[in-house]
Amino acid sequence: MKLRLIQVGPRCMEVVSDRWKFIVDLKESFGGRDQGPNPSELAAAALASCEVLTGIYWASKRHGIELQNVEADVEWEYAEKPERITNFDVKIRNVRSQLGDNTRAFAAIAKGCTISKTFSTAPSMRLEVE
Repeated sequence: MKLRLIQVGPRCMEVVSDRWKFIVDLKESFGGRDQGPNPSELAAAALASCEVLTGIYWASKRHGIELQNVEADVEWEYAEKPERITNFDVKIRNVRSQLGDNTRAFAAIAKGCTISKTFSTAPSMRLEVE
């Protein structure tokens, strides 16, 4: 997997794949223009969308139920030393009415999505600056 990031403004990056692109920008208070999500917002969105979509996929494949109108909210908190996100809270709605007794299994499956597992078990990371 590979994405290219290209600076398109003072505090703004365009993220480009082979098929799509979007803007990542800092808030105005950090010198950006707030034209797109910032990196912390992307992390929160990645987690919530991974959990929701994993659950939706599971419901379809395991139970033949195509969930409709599923929504989620995600909140996060920061710590200062070291500066990082310390807590994500994801709330997924409109599932229980469609899955009934399988709602608990949906939650367990959703919690096992790739991003949840990545945040739970930190990956190795390398940075090279040229």
